[in-house]
This record gives sequence, structure tokens and C-alpha cells, in this order.
Amino acid sequence: MKGTYPRNYFLNPNMDKEKSIKQIWDDIDAYSGEYFEDETNLHEKIDFFIPLPPLKYKGKFTKGIMFSQGLEYLLKLYPNIKDMFFCGAYTMWSSYSWCDKADIYLACYENKEREEYHKNKYPNKKNIIFIPLQDADFTNEYKLVPPEGNKKTIDIISVATPLEVKNLPFLAKAIKVYVEKYNVIPKVTFILGSKLITKDENGNMDYSKMDARHRKQMEQVDEILGDLKKHFEFLPWVNYSDIPKYYAAAKCCVLTSLIEGKNRSINEAMSCNTPVVVFKQHNQWARGDYPIFFGNSGELVPEFTPESMADTFHKIINNQNDYEPRLNYLKYNGRKNFINNLVSYIPYYKENIPDYDKMPFHDNPWVDFVCQDNYQIGFLDFLYSKKAQISHVRGLKTIDQLVKYYSARFK
Repeated sequence: MKGTYPRNYFLNPNMDKEKSIKQIWDDIDAYSGEYFEDETNLHEKIDFFIPLPPLKYKGKFTKGIMFSQGLEYLLKLYPNIKDMFFCGAYTMWSSYSWCDKADIYLACYENKEREEYHKNKYPNKKNIIFIPLQDADFTNEYKLVPPEGNKKTIDIISVATPLEVKNLPFLAKAIKVYVEKYNVIPKVTFILGSKLITKDENGNMDYSKMDARHRKQMEQVDEILGDLKKHFEFLPWVNYSDIPKYYAAAKCCVLTSLIEGKNRSINEAMSCNTPVVVFKQHNQWARGDYPIFFGNSGELVPEFTPESMADTFHKIINNQNDYEPRLNYLKYNGRKNFINNLVSYIPYYKENIPDYDKMPFHDNPWVDFVCQDNYQIGFLDFLYSKKAQISHVRGLKTIDQLVKYYSARFK
């Protein structure tokens, strides 16, 4: 993770009044959430995920697709992966990747004006394919589902590590306004996603092991909420297998950031049939006109004020039947839509996959047949990580094993 972190954007939705859109794009791209060669402490976090494996049938070889947020370093270690895969780069931020050797950029959103500006500025990137997807869009919609007999017992859920960019003190202010304006204390759950936070048997939270900036965020939350805090549930960490029951129990999931990458929690919440609350200005400069979510999946907070957010909570909590987040999610998101959208941007597949135009890619019988023939697993099972050891691994040791596995198969 390198560059200039644009902290002055975190609480300012009106940056376009101070700078031109091109200057803003430059500021966004001045920081990358990628993992680089000299960041050895982050190497075990590097992902290597494969939505489409290489395929070979009757002597014909078809390239697969892989992505990583450490692609620049991986291409230095394993230059031969470009012989087997279209190599895609993504960054845990709304910037474009810094890896100029990538075939593909997962670009979060489709913004042709921004893409054109970037390619004009960096002519060496003119042939890279920009695709409006992110790793958050690879959410498994069949694991993130409401449990049987689910009941809505939480009013508001926030799943966010206490980074400055997440604006958790702003959320605390909105909750306090909600209590004062509507004379009711909502049931709120904060899932903080940090193992550095501990909680004793009396519910007291210990932030002492956290970075000073992150600790300050939680100290501000405590100060703003005061005695109200005792009414709310704070969870330092929840295992991923348990997270659906929390999302599904909530009447809404809130995201309080103005700028970041493509957020995972709102994808997971919608998959669990929980409507989302997001500022209408969220990632506004990176997105352009591209929507944050589709259909009646939640509400956009109209103004960047605690009261506007509180009013949005009130609306969504008291009108649950107006929202169909999971139905919309199945229409536009999830892994089947991910692969269908992905290959549609890459002309190679239309030219090399039999019957490409006759059905959605995930239903293509040739792809399913050859995937089964090559890997003893059907394509949908591969896509949904039924053999995760050959489709999605993390850390250099397991990545090395995976590259060797595919290299040995296809030489």
C-alpha cells in the first residue's frame, strides 16, 4: 500500500468545488491499496484468485483469467503466468492499479471519461482492459444468505474496521441524532473486524493494541455516544461463517465512508437481503454516473449530515417491505453475473469459446465439459470455490504451489 492517502477527502463531499475533476482523479490515483515487493509484511495477504481456469481440449488451449492485488510482484516472480492467464490487477481503493504489465484492471466502476483521461496520461496503459468489477463483486451469493427462520432483531448494523476513512464517529453522531429526534433507542450492532480489539466479560472494550489513529476513532465514538453506548452491541471480530446471521438480522446495513474501494460489506448485506444506507456522494468522483447499488436495494443519504443519515435510518427501518436487496443482487451481482460481465469485456472469449453467443457464459456447456475434463469439477463448482486450492489462495507459499500446479499441467 503506497502513495499519498487523501485524508482531506474523508469528510469533504464538496472537493469538486476546490479542485477540477482531473485533479481529483489524480489525487485518487496517487494512492494504491495494492501490495508491493518491498512490503514484505503484506506478502501473506496477497490473493491469487481465478474466476476462469485455463482450458485445454483436443489440443486447443484457452487462456484462463486470474486477479491479484499483488500482481506487479507476482509477475516478477512468475512471468509465465501470462502464458496461461489474462492477468488482472486490482487495488483495495478506488484508484486504478499501478501495475502497467496487467492485461486487465478491475476498475470498480465504469467511467469512460476517467478511463480515457488515465490512458491519455499513461499511454503505456492504452491496451489494458478496464472492467467495472472489484473483488467485492466476487461475493458468493449462496454463502451470504439469510439463515432459516431469520428475524429482524437489529435496527442498524455497521461492519467496518475503525479506519479514518470509515467515518465511524460520524455514524455515532447520526445514531445520537436519531435517539434525540425520534425518541427511541435503536438496536445497533458494530462489527469492528479487528483482532487487536479485545472485550472482557463485562463488555468493556480495550483498544490499546490498535494503531493510534484507529484507537482515536473508537475513543471519539465512545465520547459521542456517552451513556448511550451501553445500549449497543460492539463486536471486535466475527468469523466469516457466522457473519450472514448478523447481516440478515439487521433492518439496514450502513456504510459511512465518502471514499474508499468498492465496499464488501454492502455487497454482503444485500446478498443477505438487508437493505443498505450509503451517502449519495460515496465514491462520487470515481463512479461518475455508475450506481452504488441497483434497484430498491436501499437508500442513498441525500446530505452529508448526521441528521440526514438519521432520517434515512428512520425511513428504511419503518418501511422494510419497500426493499428487495437480495432479489436485485441476484439480478445484477454475485459470481455468475461477475463471470458473465467479465468475459464480455474480453474479445478473446467470443472468438475462442464455442457457442459463446447462445447462452450466459456460466451456462456454456463447452466450458462446463472441458472444466470437468481438465479439473474433475464442473465450471459452476469451480466458480463457487468447491476446489478453493486451485481457484483462490492467499500468501506466497500457496501461490507458489498453485502456479506450479498450473505450469505442470500446461507446460
